[in-house]
Order: sequence, then structure tokens, then C-alpha cells
Amino acid sequence: MTFNISKKFPRLEHPDPPFSPGLDPMVPMLLVAAAVGFVGSLAVELFRTAMYTIVRLYSSQEHLVAAARALPMETRVAVPAIAGFASGLAMWAGHRWIKRPRGPEYMEAVHVGDGVLPLGPNLVRTASSLIGVSGGITIGREGTMIQFASVASSLIGRIFHADESHRRLIVACGAAAGFAAAYHAPIAGTLFVAEIILGGLALREISAVLVAAVIAELTAQAFFHPGPLYLARAVPAVGFNDLFDAALVGLTAGLFGPVFLWLLQTSNRRYQALFTSLPIRMGVAGLAIGLLSVVRPEVWGNGFSVMQSFLSNHWELSAVVAVFVLRLVAVTFAGAAGIPGGVLTPTLVTGASLGLLIGHTMLAPWADHSQTLWMLVGMGSLLAATTHAPAMSAIMVFETTHNYNVVLAALPACVIASVVGSLLRHHSVYTEALGLGEHGPAASAAARRTILPRALPFHLRSSVVTANDTEEKRVA
Repeated sequence: MTFNISKKFPRLEHPDPPFSPGLDPMVPMLLVAAAVGFVGSLAVELFRTAMYTIVRLYSSQEHLVAAARALPMETRVAVPAIAGFASGLAMWAGHRWIKRPRGPEYMEAVHVGDGVLPLGPNLVRTASSLIGVSGGITIGREGTMIQFASVASSLIGRIFHADESHRRLIVACGAAAGFAAAYHAPIAGTLFVAEIILGGLALREISAVLVAAVIAELTAQAFFHPGPLYLARAVPAVGFNDLFDAALVGLTAGLFGPVFLWLLQTSNRRYQALFTSLPIRMGVAGLAIGLLSVVRPEVWGNGFSVMQSFLSNHWELSAVVAVFVLRLVAVTFAGAAGIPGGVLTPTLVTGASLGLLIGHTMLAPWADHSQTLWMLVGMGSLLAATTHAPAMSAIMVFETTHNYNVVLAALPACVIASVVGSLLRHHSVYTEALGLGEHGPAASAAARRTILPRALPFHLRSSVVTANDTEEKRVA
């Protein structure tokens, strides 16, 4: 759905922007978006480099699963416990230092906020997340990467003295840039902003978001990590029979997705009631993750190494079941403790495990390309079931592996998973991050706005903001 507040408010006559008489106001915005894309990619790489640097302090291995496998058992248990405690201690100390528990996250800043991401709370959150993910905590680092890129973009908006509408668009560009650089998926990053954060974008605004995502990916490819995120076997052409199998995977993911979200939400509420001390709460979660990793070191980390191993090696059914269950428990502990990060990559790995389980038990376990196909379809399907964003989920499967044929099976599976998941559980995994639970009707009114009025120059007048505020109050 496309929203356009120019239909709500009359066209306002303003002088042409100072760049050039008659210049389309979106042109300077595209230049800003390009700068945001470049800076966002650098922010993502800075976080990734810092993480690898910390990992090398206690292991000669760079990737977390390999580091866990190389450590003695007692050290493998201790590292996540220490990391969890230190992460909570950093969060606790930061909150006392800045005397502000938290600032808005990037989704909230764009969806219902004013596009301002305060530096202090976000630096504390980033530092806490960095400590946790570097110590093997089963949480997604990409969520913090996207947040960090969004904070950098928010600073750019403030440097340019942009008004509220443009600040929101600039932060949206930063989120797309962070997503693209983290996952090597610029189209999925654009759809991530369009489908999840805003629920729709006008073509004029989506062009800026797409520019930021493309520049971020080009920067990552040119300077840091060329190639797709995951190396996978080529999937042959998909036939009609495969669509029925894909529908089965999508249906299963659609049924499991709400259970997964319920587990995260329920465990968060009950676990945090047990421990009032933030460092203790996160330390106990880290200890639980360390103990689980004694059984399977694949419990460590966001799941990047596990996903790559799924796509490269043949896995027996018993090993897949063990990793699926243990990682599910570990992600639940990490999320319940409130360790900052994200669940997007852990969801992808859980979905890949689910697809592999279905392939082993009901489809064609003997064909390597079939295992790859159902892993990728399961990955996208569970993501669609939890985010209610089928287009983004299906395109992401293609972009992270450069395996185009899988899209023909992933698209219908993601649609089925999204429909079933949304019917069983109305709220997605990002509902709270979007601020909908807290703001109620005001959030719904904000969601109906497009980011930018169509006919206004780069420096909007305060009368538009006043009109928007009046409209929100009337709706509320």
C-alpha cells in the first residue's frame, strides 16, 4: 500500500531549493542517500572488525563456531557466561552514566518518531551487543549493525539540519544501507524498509532508500567482502512438483513461526521476572548457552557458520535435530535476557534447519541440490512467518546466495507462511520495535504517513509538521 500525505494537505508554495532553480527536491535527497549508503557500510564493517578483534583475544579462529570447537570444554562454557555478564554490566553502567535507559530504535524513529537517534544510549547498546556477540551469545549481530548504521545516518541528518520528514527518510536510508551491507542484499534491504518499517513507500521515496542500499552494497563488495553472503550449490530449474513441496515447507513454517514468537515473548516476560539485576540476568543466559555448546558447538553465535555448513556439507538427520533444538533453546535464553542484538539471522538458521528436517523426513534427502533448495525455502518461509514480509524474505534468499532458481519456490512458500503466520498471530516480531504496542492509535496514524510530501523542497516548513501533528491528534 502506498501512502501519500500530499493528498491530505494542500500544495504549499515555497521558493525553489537553493541548489538550482527548478531542481526537483528529491535530487539532493538522492545525493544524501548515497552518502548515507557509504557511511552505513563503513559502520557495519567497523562493528564486524571490532567483533573479530575481540574473538581473536581468546581464540586463533575468527568465526565463532570454529572458536568454540577449538576451546577446552570449561573455557567453552565460561566465555559466553563472562560475555553475558560483561554485556549486562556495560548496559547497566551506561544507563547510570547517561541517566537515560534507552533511546528509540531505528524502526521506531522512522515509523512513529522524529528521525533522531540519540548518540549516548545507542553507543551503550552497541557496546553491550558487541561484547555479547563476540563471546558467542546466540543472538544476531546484524540487528546491531543496522542500528549502528542508522545512528550514523541520523547524525548526517542532524549535520545537514534536515527537518523531521527528511530525518526520518535519512534514517530509513541508513537502515537499508546497514541491511544491505550486513547481508549483501540491497533489494531485500529496500523491501525491508518498505514492507516492515513503513508498510509501503511512494516511488519517489523508495528511490532514495534504494540508492542508499546499492551504494552500501557496492562499498562492501569493493572494499570488504566480495561475493554473496553464503556459498551454496546451484539449484536446478524448479518444476511444478517442487511448488507442492514448497507449499508444504511454507505451511509448516507458517505454523511454527507463531510458536517461535510466542516462545520468545513468554520466556522474556518470565525470565526477566526472576532476575532483577541486569548483569546477573545476562550472565546466567550466557552460562546456559555455554552449557548447551558442550553438546554442540554450533550453538555459539548468530548462526552464520551453521548456515554455511548446512549449504556446503551433508548433514545427518540426528545432527540437524540436535542443532535445531539446542539453538532454539539458546536463542530463547538470549532473547529472554534482553541481550541487545537481533533475531533475524537466528530465524534464518532456524528456518533452514526446519526446511532440512522436512527434506529429510518427507521430501528427497538423497539429492544435495534438494537439500539446498529446501534449506533456502525454509529459511525464507520462517522469516516471512515471523516478519509478515513475504517479498523481502523471498528476495533475501536469492540475494544472499545468488541462487535465482530458488526464488520460484521461495515466493509461494513465503506467501503461504506469511498468511498462515499472520492469521495465527497478528503481531510480527517487529511490532514492539515499530512502537505500535506503546503508541497505540497515534502509531497507526503515523504509519499512514508517507515519509516526504511530494511537492515540497528539501527544507520543509514547520507548517507541514504542525499539520501532521494536528491530524494525528484528530485521529487519536
